[in-house]
Amino acid sequence: MITEKNLKIYSTSLAGTVARRCEDILSQVARDRIVLEIVFFLDKEDFETGKDKIKQICAARFGKAMPMITIVAQKPLDSNMSAEVLYLRGEGTVEYNGDYLLISNGKDKELITKGISFPEEGDTGLQAKAVFRRIGEILESEGYRIDDIVRQWNYIDDITGIHSGVQNYQLFNDERTAFYSKVEWKNGYPAATGIGCSAGGVTVAVHAVKNAGKHSAPIDNPIQVPAHKYSSTVLEDGRDSSKTTPKFERGRLLGETVLISGTAAIKGETSSPSEDPSRQSEEAIDVIESLVRPGNINPGCRSFRYEALRVYIKREKDSKAIISTLKKHWENVPIHFLSADICRRELLLEIEGRGSVRRFLECCCTNAYEASEAQAGGAGRIELCEDLPCGGVTPSEDNIREVLSSVDIPVNVLVRPRAGDFVYDEEEIRQTIDSINMCRKLGVNGVVIGALRKDGSVDMEAMRRLVAAAEGMEITFHRAFDECSSPFQALEEIISLGCDRLLTAGHATNVNDGEQTLKILNGKAAGRIIIMAGSGVRPGNISRLESTAGLSEFHSSSHGPDGRTDRRTVREMVTTVKY
Repeated sequence: MITEKNLKIYSTSLAGTVARRCEDILSQVARDRIVLEIVFFLDKEDFETGKDKIKQICAARFGKAMPMITIVAQKPLDSNMSAEVLYLRGEGTVEYNGDYLLISNGKDKELITKGISFPEEGDTGLQAKAVFRRIGEILESEGYRIDDIVRQWNYIDDITGIHSGVQNYQLFNDERTAFYSKVEWKNGYPAATGIGCSAGGVTVAVHAVKNAGKHSAPIDNPIQVPAHKYSSTVLEDGRDSSKTTPKFERGRLLGETVLISGTAAIKGETSSPSEDPSRQSEEAIDVIESLVRPGNINPGCRSFRYEALRVYIKREKDSKAIISTLKKHWENVPIHFLSADICRRELLLEIEGRGSVRRFLECCCTNAYEASEAQAGGAGRIELCEDLPCGGVTPSEDNIREVLSSVDIPVNVLVRPRAGDFVYDEEEIRQTIDSINMCRKLGVNGVVIGALRKDGSVDMEAMRRLVAAAEGMEITFHRAFDECSSPFQALEEIISLGCDRLLTAGHATNVNDGEQTLKILNGKAAGRIIIMAGSGVRPGNISRLESTAGLSEFHSSSHGPDGRTDRRTVREMVTTVKY
């Protein structure tokens, strides 16, 4: 199994020098994580005057553990400078080698390069030739094949410009084709993005996996012609009047990660005719949703979840409409908006990204050890509590701090003042509000709360106060729901409070007994709230719950033989695709 990684987007709105803004971004980067790669984005002027300073600052910050640094002349549309940071998540050792690094988990090996660039070599074709020569040298020196490349980013200055009668993107594609022709590519081409930048010539960064065919498979899109099979009608003539195609797949499945190539509103091989940025955005959404439909990713895949998206917008005047449309559709997905030219003149935007086919599991943990085990196994979120045998109570401040420093996945904290029932007096409600405020101060992702009246109805007065205290954090209504007197009325009331999810066994003590009610609840929720199954979720029933009840989130303590959260149990529950 290849190493786990996660991507974070950081930005700064500080005025002043490039150095000051770079320092501000680096101050947000975790110091207790292994950073594999940082891609900085800044406008043309800052790129030309500040790229060397950024490298110096990074060298001073990271020393011998210098991540792969790529600096791209693409203007961020909502900040003065931005960066995407790729962290190593879980186990693995890293060896740094200047313009590339190697990752090993003791069994499988990976290679990541920085952005390789030789702007002094000549036109786009000559620069690309030099870049691919160096990439070939790196791969060969470490025993990798060219077809071990699984993801590639191609940044091309003046991408649609013409040089000696030939389009720059076509010059690049000709050199990529020549480089790729050295192997057969029996398992498909890499996922890739070919996008414009405003300075810097040709820059290429790659991610390769030793024996990639064991871990990776191409993903085709049923509504698009594969780019490497385009007809001559959509291609430009090359230097030798040839028409070489762009050699990439629409996406790749790499372990449990889906790598989404740069794509746009292209159906078949024809671009959208719309000049309306909102309409073209909607068409691009349709294209990507077709690609990442679970059954299209893999016949055995049941789920897909976006982790992050990067959006390139050609004309800044279209940014408001495009950003509004995409944020409305992908409301809870981190999206990075950049200004960049696109390989076809008629296209207004291009989107790339990454996601996961891993089933989403929230692990109920009581300490940092269990939280680390959950993360290593592939859990998507932690619910932290103490005294689990009684159903859990609010953890201590020290426990919360330790867990937050031990994992980089979201942590939601159970806020429950005592064991027993969920009917609280005024003092207990004030205590709960104080605990919510503590969670906010510590920076937790969300809180898990619930309160009932003596008659078994939701205590709406108390809940409104708790929800108001938790504003800005995720809110889960916990299994107090399973003790309420009228579950479907309670569902509507919980939705009206603005809670993000409902943790329930289906108004039962165990999900196996509540399976049919879970299905009904999920149908009635109709996307207005997430129904998350919990209590008795185990490797033996999670697939059934997923398929019969149509659920997308699950909650489990995932205990192993020693009675503690166990990474192997977590891994068994989250895995949906087997090679």
